[in-house]
Amino acid sequence: MTAHSERNAIALHHPIFVTYFFTVLIIQNDEFRHVDFCDIEHYRACLPTHEQLRAHGITVLNPKDDTFVLLKDGNFLSARPEGTFGFANKANWWEEFKRLSSIPFKFVQEKPFSPHIPHIIHQTDNALHPETGYLENITSLKTMNKDWEYRYYSEKDRIDFIHTHYGWDVLSVYLRLNRLYGAAQADFFRYLCLYQHGGVYLDMKSGSSRPLSSIIRDDDQFIISQWDWSLPQYFEWGKKAELSHIEGGEFPIWCLICAPGHPLMAKVINQLIANIFLYTPNLHSTGSVATLKVTGPILFTRVVFNNLNKFDIRMENILAKGLNPHMVKNIYRKDQYHEQVLPLVIQSTRVGDTI
Repeated sequence: MTAHSERNAIALHHPIFVTYFFTVLIIQNDEFRHVDFCDIEHYRACLPTHEQLRAHGITVLNPKDDTFVLLKDGNFLSARPEGTFGFANKANWWEEFKRLSSIPFKFVQEKPFSPHIPHIIHQTDNALHPETGYLENITSLKTMNKDWEYRYYSEKDRIDFIHTHYGWDVLSVYLRLNRLYGAAQADFFRYLCLYQHGGVYLDMKSGSSRPLSSIIRDDDQFIISQWDWSLPQYFEWGKKAELSHIEGGEFPIWCLICAPGHPLMAKVINQLIANIFLYTPNLHSTGSVATLKVTGPILFTRVVFNNLNKFDIRMENILAKGLNPHMVKNIYRKDQYHEQVLPLVIQSTRVGDTI
């Protein structure tokens, strides 16, 4: 059974406008705002028609290809990271929009939510078996957490897992990610894995000097963290323009902790699906910059931050609790995603209007 159904399809009654942030333009209480694409159904009544835009003094122009700009009194409508709009006298990235008359993807089907975090550790890498440089760290995790189950997933395991639990619709989205971007594929997988099973996800190079049970409380459902800027080695890590409205910067994803079926993780996945289809290399770049925006901590942080008051989420300084993002040295690979100049997403079809 696939994780998509017709009720997960997103039907549009008129064109919508999508910002650089993969967010949707709305008019609410007579004000222009933009909201996460994953929440489009909730704001359906606020999606403006061309007539409503004209009534607010907005002129829609299509200067090139699938790029649109919105002008008022000679200035360009400019998206801001926190969800508002300003105006600019010239158009750059934050002033560019996509216009969609149809949506070529579906969101994942809701899964049953269990309000407890199971004792499962998840890690993934491309090799069929963990590489030698990671074995000591894995042994330490297993020894320190004897009442926890350890699961390793190879590249093949990830594909099998997604097909088994989410079906071809989600797997086909995953396979749109350029295979040179292993980190982006691992990002997508970690969200899907925790939404299905819950537990603790750790990057291969990450570990802990304390038992995980000493960090997780019985009533925890979703734990987030930030880089501890008081430590010199992490000073202002995760500080990005797209997150400039968030004190303390990003919520890292090298360690993720949540209960299975958590609706917030579903939102992250749905936003990621939208990001993959809406990605434009000229707008969202390539290499590590694109990965952070489309699949990584910028995506995760923006969605989670916008839902902090809607779910039972606990902020924890996991670095102070013994979790370590760099427990062992990362294994260098010939094709590092950081330096890629090819697009993050394999663009088989153009998404967005052109006229």
